[in-house]
Amino acid sequence: MRIDGKKIKYAAATVVGAYALYVCAIGLITSPSTELYNPPKIDEQSTDHDKAVVMAQACTKALDDELNSLFGWLPNDLMLVPSIIDNTTAYQKGVIYATRPASDILAKTVARFGNNDTIDKRLADATSRFFTYSEYAWGFWFVYDAESKYKDGIKNWLSWAESIGTNAKNAGIYNVKSDDVYQVMNYCANMCDYALGILNDENMGHFTSDDNIYFVKGIAAVVTNVIKGMLAVDKSIVERGGAENVAECLKRFEYISNFNPIYVTAGGNAIGDAMLPNHVAAIARHFDVANNRIEDIMKAMSK
Repeated sequence: MRIDGKKIKYAAATVVGAYALYVCAIGLITSPSTELYNPPKIDEQSTDHDKAVVMAQACTKALDDELNSLFGWLPNDLMLVPSIIDNTTAYQKGVIYATRPASDILAKTVARFGNNDTIDKRLADATSRFFTYSEYAWGFWFVYDAESKYKDGIKNWLSWAESIGTNAKNAGIYNVKSDDVYQVMNYCANMCDYALGILNDENMGHFTSDDNIYFVKGIAAVVTNVIKGMLAVDKSIVERGGAENVAECLKRFEYISNFNPIYVTAGGNAIGDAMLPNHVAAIARHFDVANNRIEDIMKAMSK
């Protein structure tokens, strides 16, 4: 049987062309950022169900946005896209990194009466089974991938929220105390500390700085959404923590969300006096200010 060389070359060129088009489409269409959460207004007439929905969405919105984006979850893409289109991939890794402890702390605070109470099974599963699934895993048939697991975790959070205030057998609990607010804010501070640790790496070069910047942007998206959710359901954060602290904190997180230079540079040297701008130091400054404001809020609330 004679092999037609021209057909093989044509088929190979078609495959390469289709792959190049696919990668270019991801690069042009995907964005390493998401719209921050704007919770509905919570007033005196709002129920525990309304507040629970806000917190469930605050915890999962950033992850849900990434899963429902046009090209979905990129870290487990089999077409080697993560090694080429790395900014969006790094952002998604940051989102899931921050969502895991957010789910854990919220399940232990807003969703039960006391520390000795059992954690709602839906939230325990979301935290310990679904969100912990490796972001790189890809599966088929009976082998589940990261994307489907994360969606299951989001469904569990929404199921818990929707059950609040009902007579259902598995009706959940919504309860927020001052100690709970403090612990959630402490989670936010810890995430900022972690992001600053990444950004303060003196050995970071130009080719890794963009990945690190977009990774911490993903962390910031989750943290911002959680803070906004807590501000919506508990007015004491502003009353006791200070309106100025809250406003400045949110402003800095807004800056981080909008931070998207055309080309990321790390400044050129450790001293910081190079001609090239140091984008790493610029975004680190916003994290530093936001973190300081969070700590001021926590100090004020602890008095």
